[in-house]
Amino acid sequence: MSSDFREAIYRQPENLRAASEAFREAIDDVDVGALCTGTIVLSGIGASASALIPAMVALRAAGRRAFAVSAGELRVDGAARLGDAFVLVSQSGASAETVDALRYIEGAPVVAISAKGDSPLAQAADVWLPLGPLPDTPVATLSYTATLQALGMLCDTLLGTPVSSVWDRLPDLAVDVLERSDPVVERLADRFAQIRALDAVGGGPAHASAAETALLARESLRLAATGMETREYLHGPLEAVAPGFGAVVFGRERERALAAELASFGATVALLTDAPGDVDGVGVIELPEVPWLAAPVLQILPVQLLVEHTAQRRGLTIGVLRRQQQDTKVT
Repeated sequence: MSSDFREAIYRQPENLRAASEAFREAIDDVDVGALCTGTIVLSGIGASASALIPAMVALRAAGRRAFAVSAGELRVDGAARLGDAFVLVSQSGASAETVDALRYIEGAPVVAISAKGDSPLAQAADVWLPLGPLPDTPVATLSYTATLQALGMLCDTLLGTPVSSVWDRLPDLAVDVLERSDPVVERLADRFAQIRALDAVGGGPAHASAAETALLARESLRLAATGMETREYLHGPLEAVAPGFGAVVFGRERERALAAELASFGATVALLTDAPGDVDGVGVIELPEVPWLAAPVLQILPVQLLVEHTAQRRGLTIGVLRRQQQDTKVT
């Protein structure tokens, strides 16, 4: 049985290709390197906040001062002094907290990343960079992966390196990941449909995948879910894991060992990794090895499919949100 959510998952390769082309055209018309000097503050809310993490990690690894903060944290007097430039991300360009943050960072250079150039966020920024053209689902699919890609391409530009060829290959890689992982996660969904809580764990750029997995589980499966960075997770939070828990783990050696340990505690575990090899008691989903800025784009695709299959088994329709709040978007 198909659904709007499933169809959107499978349209992501198309959207990534279009988004990459649009981004390259837009970036050729501006000098973001001159705009984004000194300390860079990346900000967004919801799924956009998760997508900030790989860019922050990459910039720091290259010696740039970079911080990722929730848009809500910028709504304080003096926020403009937190950074020399701000990158604000919102798929709609109308997230209330992100748009409101503009008042507190007035005078600082602002790069906006959103789907539409006529959105409130894009109109107020010094520079607007586009996401993909396809409309998103109520629970983010296309916009999340397009945001990861846009921020990755922006990092390439800011670091003065040629825009990586991985962005040209990414749509084809995404097609392959979707086709190969779909039957694997469909089998796993029978077990994940029985869990009562979910932990998602990943290190480095994969911390973004963990955070987004937890948000997907809450929005789509109505599960208590937490996303954490690997080393932080090892310092106590896994104490609650027991039969009835689910875990989605992203990474290699340390995460592979963690996945096995979680399974030994009785949890239902999926491991997404680019390091091949089975793990006892764990559903392993193998991914292609790509540069780390691009890896989270591919990591989240099997998770989206897992959520879709699990929702079917739980009798849930993804995108029908019971707890809608009326003050999260500006008109």
